Amino acid sequence: MTVIAVVNNKGGVGKTTLSVNLAHALANRKRDVLVVDSDSQCNTTTLLASRSYIRHSLYEVLNDEDPKVEQAIYPTFHSHLYCLANAEETSALEFDLSQNLPANYRLLRNRVRETAKQNYDYTLIDCPPNLGFFVLNALFAADFVIVPILCGSSFSLEGLTSALNLIDEVRNTENPDLRFLRLLINAVDRRTTMSRVIRDQLEKSFGAEKIFDTQIRTSTQFQQAEYLWRTVLYNSPRSPGAKAYRGLAKEVCSILGDDLSKA
Repeated sequence: MTVIAVVNNKGGVGKTTLSVNLAHALANRKRDVLVVDSDSQCNTTTLLASRSYIRHSLYEVLNDEDPKVEQAIYPTFHSHLYCLANAEETSALEFDLSQNLPANYRLLRNRVRETAKQNYDYTLIDCPPNLGFFVLNALFAADFVIVPILCGSSFSLEGLTSALNLIDEVRNTENPDLRFLRLLINAVDRRTTMSRVIRDQLEKSFGAEKIFDTQIRTSTQFQQAEYLWRTVLYNSPRSPGAKAYRGLAKEVCSILGDDLSKA
């Protein structure tokens, strides 16, 4: 019954790819998994459910006085996997909801967390590429945070420090249950020196125990799957990328004390 936020204020570091593929891999292990799409670009919603039949979304969950959260949760193309959908108009709520802070930072916690805890083994919250209102809602609601970074980019390291500082601040002030789970290193190219340099730098700065053993290697299979609005586990189930996410799901279960024999 774990809620995990996927956070980095840099764009293009693989938050949505991580959220949907890890969720699918956990669902393949017969866990009931909910993915909350808190990014109004709605890429997670599009990858997991057909937006053509979305009638209720995070917009109503955050905006209505008495929202029916279950109405915004849809089955996906995959067994055991569900999506709390988002809509583009949700972005317009940020200004109005930011007028009543810090109370409105708890909207997701107050309105979604109980439903998630009661009905799903894992809930992943895919966050927008910033550290603003919707990300803070996710951090107030979460038990753990995964921060993905690009192995070949020093710019993603800059976002890492800001994200980790925010996690510490929220834990110390508003959500004592919040814990940093691990860093996930994306787009690893073992042929390049830069990949090795950044991995070494991360281990020296944060410790190897703060980094997933599983690394996601760079591959065009991820782009191919997303072009077809599918997860890589569905589109290329025997690919190295799919294998890596199955390994990541197993590692997450192990870290969190989930019985690996239940698959």
